[in-house]
Amino acid sequence: MYFFLKNCSLDADSFSILRHSAERKFSERELELSDTESGAFVIETVIDESLKNDRYTIVPADGKVTLTAGNSHTVHAAFGRWMLESFADGKGSFVPCEKAIDFTPKDPLRGMYFATHFYNFYHVAPLEEIYVVIEDLAMQGCNNLLVWFDMHHFNSMEDPEAVELTERLRAILKYGNRIGIGGSLTMLSNEAFANSPEELRAEWTAQNGYFLKPDDHYHLEICPNKKGGIEKILEYRRQMLEKFKDLTIDYICYWPYDQGGCTCAKCAPWGSNGFMKLLPHFTKLVKEMLPHTKLILSAWYFDKFTNGEWDSFYEQIKEGFPENVEYIMSFFFNGVLPEVIEKNGIPDGVKFIDFPEISMYSCSPWGGAGASTLPKFLNRTNEKSGKLYSGGFPYSEGIFEDLNKFLTQTYYSGLYEDARDGVRAYVRHEFCVEGEALEELSNAIMLTEVGLEKLKDRSGEHLLFRIADTSAVEYVYRTLSRYNRILPEKIRRNRKFRLWYLRAVIDRELAAFEGYPIESEVCQNAMKEVNEIYHASEKTKRWVCAPVNQ
Repeated sequence: MYFFLKNCSLDADSFSILRHSAERKFSERELELSDTESGAFVIETVIDESLKNDRYTIVPADGKVTLTAGNSHTVHAAFGRWMLESFADGKGSFVPCEKAIDFTPKDPLRGMYFATHFYNFYHVAPLEEIYVVIEDLAMQGCNNLLVWFDMHHFNSMEDPEAVELTERLRAILKYGNRIGIGGSLTMLSNEAFANSPEELRAEWTAQNGYFLKPDDHYHLEICPNKKGGIEKILEYRRQMLEKFKDLTIDYICYWPYDQGGCTCAKCAPWGSNGFMKLLPHFTKLVKEMLPHTKLILSAWYFDKFTNGEWDSFYEQIKEGFPENVEYIMSFFFNGVLPEVIEKNGIPDGVKFIDFPEISMYSCSPWGGAGASTLPKFLNRTNEKSGKLYSGGFPYSEGIFEDLNKFLTQTYYSGLYEDARDGVRAYVRHEFCVEGEALEELSNAIMLTEVGLEKLKDRSGEHLLFRIADTSAVEYVYRTLSRYNRILPEKIRRNRKFRLWYLRAVIDRELAAFEGYPIESEVCQNAMKEVNEIYHASEKTKRWVCAPVNQ
């Protein structure tokens, strides 16, 4: 079957990327994109600026479909939705969607955070492969990409490796901008370069009400309450923002913890004290350098290391959003809310977005056993706290949680409220199955969550990854192995299915060899292939790749 993608009013740059996406999607399914309209199924792309809030319409007709949206990136979303509702068998047959669709996403901010660190996929993969991830996200309705320039690795923005990372982040954001997807930057509020002045460095021990020291503090961060501290923080931040100010940067996310923070008497508790006192200085700098950029205020790890941060922070935002702040970012694991929010709700006029964990939760190492999905975990969290949010930025470490990206985007759009429905839609579309095959394959993939958690031990000579619950391992292996034999070749060789198959193989071998991957040649070979797909190398940290030879 032949298709002709007809540009009625989409800008040329975005249309060229949409054409690339369509060509790739059709080719995977043994379909072709034609250069001529004659004899082809026509897909018209139209911009109608009267369609607001990322609304799009899909209007089928005999031999064609018209995709109309109010802006560039939403045309990509309309194309993705049309493909999702249509059906290809992967062998050249295609049944186009026959129903008319008029759709407006539920949440305004439907983002994704690309973690570019530890020499993971986003850090080292060829940019062309990252562009494919961006294209797929655009077709799922994503409208913003978030990245972080982690400055602690470098002495300045001019370090060769800093320049390399800057160019990679710029390339990622620029590609999204070409589609019409906005860009965003996240940053620790008091982060610093590796050569930060020792006399200005923040304190990090458990003191002044802290019962735990902040996680992963680099001991390079700057205390804003030391003389010259604020000036040094702003000096570093200015140097960094200078490298990105020519791009479309919609939001900057101002972050308290992971690394970062200060536990000195004048800063503690950081989340509701030093962090907030530094904010006006940061706001002024952003308004000067990026006048159209809004701020997102993260509440990550509030009350993890000390008490009272949420209560005090809540009182501050109840009095009114700080200047230029658009959203508060939070993530409540399993939907468990801070007591002050559980009791009083969200203050009037305050908008929350989430930062869901889609990569690391229950994984050891993250993605090291191939693909992973979290329908039960995501459902638990979304059912209890999803209504608080106006969207969010899921935390993505790579391509092994491709399905989790899809599920969170469907939450934000309102397309599916239940992750299980999202899994079925994804499997039907990506693996070209219907009926009994769809139920079998979807069920097997959802059951991998049962075996996700592993009991690990690093004290012995070799790493131990004993699966906590092996009840579904054999069933998943048999099912994925069977579909690895019978699915069309291009579908089963695509990394999306391949990572699921490798996951089934690795889990089965870990179960058979009591959690020791080093004991199984089959497991080792599967893990090597996983690392090849991730572009892992000897530089890649062990928690973002498969534990080959360990």
